[in-house]
Amino acid sequence: MEPIPWWKEEHKRLAEEVESFAEENRGRAEEALWKDEYPTDLHKKIVEKGWWGVVIPKEYGGMGGDYTSTAIISEYVSNLGAVGGVFATTLFGGLYQILRFGNEEQKAKWLPKFAKGAVGAVCITEPYVGSDAAGVETIARKEGDKYILNGKKRFITNAGIAEIYVVYAVTDPSPRARKSYSHLSAFIIEKGMKGFHVEKINELQGFDGLLNGYLDLDHVEVPEENRLSEEGQGWWILVSGLNFERLVIGAQQVGLLRELARYVAFYTRRRVQFNQTTFEYEANQYKLADILMYYRINRLLTYYTAYLMDQGIDPILDANILKVFSTEAVEKASRDAIQAMGGDGWTKFYPVEAIYRNAKLGTIGGGTSEVLKRFIVRYALTAMSDDLKTPIRLPHPELKVPITVSEKSITKEKLQGGEEGEIQVLRILARDYLVNPGLFMDINDIKIFIESDEKQLIEIINSLESKALVKVIRDKDKPKLVKATYDGLRKAYPREYYMYFPKRIKEKMSEYLF
Repeated sequence: MEPIPWWKEEHKRLAEEVESFAEENRGRAEEALWKDEYPTDLHKKIVEKGWWGVVIPKEYGGMGGDYTSTAIISEYVSNLGAVGGVFATTLFGGLYQILRFGNEEQKAKWLPKFAKGAVGAVCITEPYVGSDAAGVETIARKEGDKYILNGKKRFITNAGIAEIYVVYAVTDPSPRARKSYSHLSAFIIEKGMKGFHVEKINELQGFDGLLNGYLDLDHVEVPEENRLSEEGQGWWILVSGLNFERLVIGAQQVGLLRELARYVAFYTRRRVQFNQTTFEYEANQYKLADILMYYRINRLLTYYTAYLMDQGIDPILDANILKVFSTEAVEKASRDAIQAMGGDGWTKFYPVEAIYRNAKLGTIGGGTSEVLKRFIVRYALTAMSDDLKTPIRLPHPELKVPITVSEKSITKEKLQGGEEGEIQVLRILARDYLVNPGLFMDINDIKIFIESDEKQLIEIINSLESKALVKVIRDKDKPKLVKATYDGLRKAYPREYYMYFPKRIKEKMSEYLF
């Protein structure tokens, strides 16, 4: 494995060890898939290496590793069949939540179990609740020193084989609590508790060797000491683990992309058609180039995200971008890999077929690409406000074409009252028409050019609207976007103000234009 420049020596040593382990045990993982069995022997080997508890502190029997170490192990274990999926799900499905939010007694009770190889699961999704995680309907009713849980969960990976489940349930159904996201609480449920049942195991397109299913919670009695953090903190526990989950998923995709590149490079340089290798066809080289680019970009983004987390920085934007980019990259790359390998790529005798079938889940599970893209955009508009600062352009006084100016170069006018103030606003809108004829101005754009309190500005905009001199788009009855109507443009400036013709047109066709 090529080390990332900022890795420490322990990361480099770990990478070499994990890479060697994965190569030595790849055959056993493949054998288990063909036999439709879970490789408990391989699971035990990973536990013996200390990797199952990579992020668990040493005082609880874990490895005491950091986020970069977690990514390194996740990257290579991802190509070890079912055990890779169980490992990843355990990391962000129980282990992390207890590590991050458990009290000392809870950590002392459950973290050593994880370090010794216990399997975990996280239970959010329900039959009627998917992307809208806050809409959970499972109820937890307090009775003395215990909670009674009733409800169902579905699409739970590790259902049945997990020993420890983190379950989210409603403890306060009031509208006030739901509005403040204080309606949920998180509970630790152990396999075998009365009323806890696996209802169904799903037949899936992918997830070979993994169990994924429905859980039925029928009056499950959960001791109060099994509640994570305070009552009503469930939502924040749920979302806090997402960046960690995104990192683990991103690291998995790095391993899968490398596997795809590996097989396409191997296969196409040995498959001969029309007296030449299929590698010589540019279409296949383009496919391999795309896979290699996805691999390199995803690897850098994965380990940059891990680095930020190791520095104590919450990489909200980067972690979400990582999840979307990496899973969509694998989805496309696996399709291209099969195309490059032809019929052989579609057989189960090469691993690219399994990667292709599993890839679709990556863009759905753990937050669909669509939901995450909505979040990325909304979050970025604030987090990247400096990078996305509104460009300011004004008509050049001589050339009359749009020219970019700095905000410092603008002398703000003081907004006058009455009709004079209305003309000021109309002229600002008219200048913007010359620059952005198809756009509205945000009310904050107007404030760049005028000195005024918002109340006075809104009063003038409302007055102009009543006179049909501006058109207004409102946000909860408050003006948000404004543009001058044609009558407004005429009132602001004479017709000649808006006229512009390239010099060559003026010289050669003036008789037709004027």
